[in-house]
Amino acid sequence: MLVRVMAAILVLLLAGTFSACGKRAYTVSFDLNGGELVSGETQQRVAEGSAAVAPEATNGRLELSWDKDFTNVTGDMTVTAQWNKAAMSTTDLAAYVQERTVTVNVETVTGNSAAGSGFFIDDQGTIVTNYHVIDGAVSMSVEVSDGATYSVQKIIDFSQVYDLALLKIDVSGNSYLELSTDGVKTGEQVYAVGSALGTLTGSFTAGTVSSTSRTVGMIDCIQMDAAISSGNSGGPLVDIYGDVVGINTYSYVDGENLNLAIKTSTLDVLSRDKNYTVNDYKEWYITESSRSYSPYDGTYYYYSTVNTYQVVTGAECLYSVDTYGNYSEGYYDCSEFYMYDYVVSEYDAYVAYLKSIGFVFQDSEIFDGGTSYYYMNEKDGILVDLFITLDNANLCIWVSE
Repeated sequence: MLVRVMAAILVLLLAGTFSACGKRAYTVSFDLNGGELVSGETQQRVAEGSAAVAPEATNGRLELSWDKDFTNVTGDMTVTAQWNKAAMSTTDLAAYVQERTVTVNVETVTGNSAAGSGFFIDDQGTIVTNYHVIDGAVSMSVEVSDGATYSVQKIIDFSQVYDLALLKIDVSGNSYLELSTDGVKTGEQVYAVGSALGTLTGSFTAGTVSSTSRTVGMIDCIQMDAAISSGNSGGPLVDIYGDVVGINTYSYVDGENLNLAIKTSTLDVLSRDKNYTVNDYKEWYITESSRSYSPYDGTYYYYSTVNTYQVVTGAECLYSVDTYGNYSEGYYDCSEFYMYDYVVSEYDAYVAYLKSIGFVFQDSEIFDGGTSYYYMNEKDGILVDLFITLDNANLCIWVSE
């Protein structure tokens, strides 16, 4: 009797490995690999020689394929989803990017109105734009693609040296653009979107990458011939997949279709720790309204957030010296050095100021005529040289800002 019961159990267990038609059955598991199940089953029992039925799944804008053939199942198997970028048609791409691009409108301390572009980079209302779009603003608003207008809630961070700013408006669940992690290649097709002339919102132009490496001051840029104009500043430059490869910023006025976009990797220089209200920014701007021009790339000076020695200390600038060694009495922007009478308390005040905005002492160097003390802001790549010398029997300080 015991033998018969065990035999019956054995028959039942064996029966579980066969389908209803008598064929052996196998388990097929579908690994969605980060995707989300829409319908169907991710684990199936399939008769030998038969096909499994792929579940329906989604993963943002990515296209789904599978890493194995499951049309003729001959054993247990796991099939893994492969998610690939999908190129868009130009009409779909235009609609997709336009929905996620905004117009930034500002009123400045001088009473002027200005407009530029920007785009969402997350679903919490965070917007990328150029710093020069908001430079000197006392009020800021953002117009989104459906025409709604929002006041800027926060200026998360900004950099004059790298001409970038991050803004936040009070929305959530908004559509946004993803930043490319692949970069672009020379010859690749790209598309620019923005508010051309500040009023032609959603302007969509196509072009080709002319160079992947153009430098403007400290900024690494992409050169392209996609048409941009005043008002496009801060708008996205995207690839055929709709991913952002650059922030449209510059055009050469003496050339034809010579346009530049800041590489998205430059956004990494923003620590996102300012979080100013517009009024905070206004007060900061008024306080810092007399800034120096630096760094110098051998051809041009670029505006920075470093205040001049005379503004910080109240000292009178004796001479400004240009790159050719010519002296001019008083202070002149874009000079290579400025000379002041050396007063210890003033010098100490300026050093304290530099440290308060992120500079650290880097090194000192002794020359025949005096000693240089170098202070460096690594984040912005700015070096200030304070050179103390005995000049014409007077102890002087030469400042390279």
